[in-house]
Amino acid sequence: MAIQRLVLDTILDDDYELIAVHSSLAPYRLAFVLNKYMDLRLFRKKEDVNFEYDMYTANFPLFQYHDHFRYNTYSLLGNKFKTKIKSDTIATEGLFASTATDRAISEYLIPELKNVDYFLKIEAETSQFSSKSLIANLLTIPQIVTAYTVDYTQLKSKNNLIFE
Repeated sequence: MAIQRLVLDTILDDDYELIAVHSSLAPYRLAFVLNKYMDLRLFRKKEDVNFEYDMYTANFPLFQYHDHFRYNTYSLLGNKFKTKIKSDTIATEGLFASTATDRAISEYLIPELKNVDYFLKIEAETSQFSSKSLIANLLTIPQIVTAYTVDYTQLKSKNNLIFE
């Protein structure tokens, strides 16, 4: 019997730039600051990037802007999700023996880069886009600690950045 094999060499990965942003601002404040200093028009999408887990759903905020003149799409994504869930175990020792404990849970959009606060994903349809000038502009914003490009092809969880 002949073995048939499918070769998927013709499928290309998405071509985009990924910039890691470190900032202590809330997501909506960072979007406002980027709109103000970078002349963007980021707006909050109705649907966040959601991942289902056993006991909870992790919601990562998503802000987007489609630049129709330069054919670019800017997406600002939060990397961290923190929540508290009620634990089924009851503390058996101490003064508060009858209270249930809360567990703090942290999830990350890209677990390999846990110290990154936000990602700025830029999908450019033309080759005129320069990430170096964008990073230079980002570093002039006082509320941003640092920003740098990330090679998304080396990430294990790069599929988490596909949200459309």
